[in-house]
Amino acid sequence: RSAHPQTSFAALGPGARALVEGHALDCRLGEQSPLARLEEAGARVLLLGTGYASCTAFHLAEYRIAGPRVRNSFAVRTPSGPRWTTVTDTSVSDEGFAELGDDFEGSRPVVRGTVGGATARLFPLAAAVAHAERWLPVHRPRTA
Repeated sequence: RSAHPQTSFAALGPGARALVEGHALDCRLGEQSPLARLEEAGARVLLLGTGYASCTAFHLAEYRIAGPRVRNSFAVRTPSGPRWTTVTDTSVSDEGFAELGDDFEGSRPVVRGTVGGATARLFPLAAAVAHAERWLPVHRPRTA
């Protein structure tokens, strides 16, 4: 499990440690997070019973388009016990992710199916992030 106290990732298997170690406190979902390492590894996203509104992969694009920054506070474990810390990180929001996902699916091959009673979508993480990097600045321009 990655060490970020708010946005940790869990991984299982031979490459798990490489995916989760080094998760920076000031980078919940950016280049120093497991999300970027999953992209580098050629991971695919499986949305199972949920839509694009909750597609975490799109947040990596928010880091890359230089959005606004926010102060983020949380407790971290230290050898002497818990300590409150504050970092500056990229502001993230799932605003518009449903529309972004619809646009992505309309222009890319997304494998769709059903698992039990749930709708499933499977697609490359890198393709979703690249699409979001182009879509977000046009459809959700940042003002701050």
